[in-house]
Formats: sequence, C-alpha cells, structure tokens
Amino acid sequence: MAHLDQKRSHSRVDVYMKFLKDYTGKHIFQLDDKDVLNFLVFKDVNDSGKTVVHHRSCPNLGIANIKDCSDKDLCSKRHTANSMRIGIVQKLRKGFEEVGRRGPFVPSTCEGDPTNSVLVNEYIAFKHREQGEAGVAPKSARTMYRFKMDLLMENMRLTIKGKRGSLKLRLSERRAMYAYCFSAIKRLAGAGHVVSRNTYRMPNNAGLVFNCTWDKTLRMNTHCFGFKCVKNAEVWCAHCIIDEWVSLAKSFGFTFDRGLLFPRLNANGTINHEKRWTSKDLTDSLKRDLQRYHLFQGETPHSFRHGGTVDSLKKGKSLERTMYLAYMKNKSTAAIYSKGLRVLCTSGFQWEDAGIDVQEIQPEQLSLQMQSWKAFY
Repeated sequence: MAHLDQKRSHSRVDVYMKFLKDYTGKHIFQLDDKDVLNFLVFKDVNDSGKTVVHHRSCPNLGIANIKDCSDKDLCSKRHTANSMRIGIVQKLRKGFEEVGRRGPFVPSTCEGDPTNSVLVNEYIAFKHREQGEAGVAPKSARTMYRFKMDLLMENMRLTIKGKRGSLKLRLSERRAMYAYCFSAIKRLAGAGHVVSRNTYRMPNNAGLVFNCTWDKTLRMNTHCFGFKCVKNAEVWCAHCIIDEWVSLAKSFGFTFDRGLLFPRLNANGTINHEKRWTSKDLTDSLKRDLQRYHLFQGETPHSFRHGGTVDSLKKGKSLERTMYLAYMKNKSTAAIYSKGLRVLCTSGFQWEDAGIDVQEIQPEQLSLQMQSWKAFY
C-alpha cells in the first residue's frame, strides 16, 4: 500500500518536471528555453513516440514503418506536434507556473516561462510543417461499437458461468472493467486506479457514482460521474456487472473498505498490492478476450472511450452531458471521439435503431446528493 500511496502523490506534471530537471541537471529556477528545447528534441527522438514520420524526400512516404528507410534519423518514430504541445509542453508550463515562472520568456534576464518562448514555439511550428510534408495524420483507436460490446459481455458471462476458482475471478474483474469504461466513457487504464472508497451507491440500489477521476492526470473531488442501473432496459448493465464482480470477490475473502475497486490479481487469485494494471497488460488481456470470441479487429484499451462516446450520443444524450461524463474539456476532443458515429450514419445506420433513451444523472446535483449516500463497499 505504501507503493500505491507514493504513486498517488505524483501527477504527470510532476513526472515531466522531474524528467526535465534530471535531463538537464539544473534546478527549476535555472532552466531556460534552450534546456526545454533540448529536452523536447530528446523526447522526440528517443523512441518514446509511436507515430512514423518519413522525411519529405523519402521514397517510402505513406508507409507505416521505417524498416526500408536508409536514414533512420530522418525517418523514425516520433511524437506528433499536437501530442508534444499538449502532452509535454503544457504539462511543463503548468509546472513552471506553480513556482511563479509565468509569462513570456526573456532570454536576457532568464525570467518568465521557458516553454513560452520564441525558440520553443518555433520548434513546435517546425514539427507541424515537417509532419504536414510527411503526410502524418493523427490516428484514433478503433471504436468499440455497442453491438460488439453486447457480444463481448454476453460471451464473457457464459464463459465465467462455466469456470471456477481464480480464472473465474479474473475474468469477472475484466468484464466489470470493460463495462465500467464503456458506460462511464473512460480509458480502460483509468479503471485500474478507481479507489473503492470513492465509489458510492445510489439510494434504492439505482446505480453507482464515482467521486474522483484517476486517469492521465490526478483530479480528486473535482469530477463526480456515474451511471444508473439499466437491467430492465438494456441487454447488460454496468452497475449489475460491477456488483457481480464485487460479490464474487467477497466470496474469495476480498474487502472493499480500502484499496482499489479493480486491483491487479495474481495467477492464484490473490491481490498484488505492488502492481497495478499497465497499458500493455490491458492491451494483451483485451486482445485475448476479443480473440476468444472471434471479435478482435484491432481494438485497444482506448476503444471503450470512443465507443462510450458514440453510444451516448447515439441514444440522444446531449453533447454537453456526454462531454461532462467523459471529462472532455472542448468540443474538438469530442469530435475526435465521435468519429465512429459518422461512420455508422454513412453506412446506413438508422437513428430509430439506437435503442432506449436512458435518463441521465444530473452532474450538478451529485456532490450534494453523495453526502447522504451509502458508501459502495
């Protein structure tokens, strides 16, 4: 548990600022724009990126690998310009702002925010031009559509019914994680960080509410979201599936008055307190579960967030409500995640086939209501 407490105390801002200081060997008040630029270049070429970028003169433009490229420096896997700007530069900017380094950077006095400098802005603009000439387009995860989700939930239910012991327990947990992420429009990796004591049950067992967001950044007590029980209206219900997982786990001696709602399990069915779900583990598990039922088409842990967004809009829920549930800050993000809806519409999808409209939870009432609700565990 000491390991988990330590992880909870560090946000991505803290992580990137530590990387920058370790890379340069300087204190935060000694850093300048050249240090930030060198760090960004290092991150761009150290194989941590996933996007293939060919040089504009490379004959292999348009190919998704670099194995046939003669110059592995000009053609390599990189970070997209937007990913670097949002994922790294903005995190560093927040770190500098937290210690009072705000405003445009002044090279002569080394005052201001080093990320807010001409040098850094020109580098991001260069990456945009470079990737534009290389024809790089942002890629999105394949959408986990509702019809496939229905098949996955039912097939896993039948499989779990025929299993015993730790295998039944592990399958039940993964099924609950999939249902949670699809219904709550969250990344699958985020499910592995949900604290059980921050999960509440609505009155009359009407649904579940979660009082925190564990995901790429740590946000405690800032985002209340949840979903109602729809067992009488839908073919499967995330609320009921999570309850099934909890009931089964309790029969194995688990308690939910502490720790995580979806802890990492050992092969023998015991909780591994030293390890959480990683992106690779989730990717491999999801692929195996989908392949077992011949449903795999390249889906990733991010596919549930895409699928949940599409399913919410498809059922007639407003864009504002969908964005709140998914914790999306702007409409451009929602547009990316709702691409799968346009695919359905252009492929002959009929709106009347969207299913039953489920009444939404009013987010502005959650914080007040939760004060009188019974804790989930």
